[in-house]
Amino acid sequence: MKPWKTLQQHQTYRDDYISLRTDKCQRADGHIIPTYHILEQPEWVTIIPMTSSGNLVLIEEYRHGAEAVTLGLPGGVTNVGETDMAAAAARELREETGYSCGQLVLVGRAYANWAWQNNQVSYYLGLDAAPAGPQQLDPNEEIRVVEMAYSDFLNYDRLAHQHSLHAAALFYAERYFQTTPYHRPKT
Repeated sequence: MKPWKTLQQHQTYRDDYISLRTDKCQRADGHIIPTYHILEQPEWVTIIPMTSSGNLVLIEEYRHGAEAVTLGLPGGVTNVGETDMAAAAARELREETGYSCGQLVLVGRAYANWAWQNNQVSYYLGLDAAPAGPQQLDPNEEIRVVEMAYSDFLNYDRLAHQHSLHAAALFYAERYFQTTPYHRPKT
């Protein structure tokens, strides 16, 4: 199996938040794929912030794609020119929750959806999360901060609404705790 050859490429749509590119591709066997759409997005960060008492710092907010109020992990997109993923994670955590962490540990990195998106997600475990000031929300954000025992959130399938990237975050956190058990919450 070989990568496809890109024959043509054009920008289908672009605004401040999203970009859609349309490619015409050819497989190694000569088959032409006349239109293949790629969603171009900045890198994302997801934080698994844990307090010293073993609680996760979560965010509750309305998510219009799901048309539901959801409970999940803080995170978001990197800013233009932002290449330090740990700094982006610290910024997103502070903006969305008002918390900061004593230490951020990269526990995983994966494509958001490698079929038609070009961006990746960096997952950070935040240790010793604590309030550090007020939230600094974007104009479209309305977020309530919730602390929950890690063991309760680990029963992820019990939540009414689940996010695949947050389930992946739990996988990376659990893998990290297998090799670093002294960081596992004792709740």
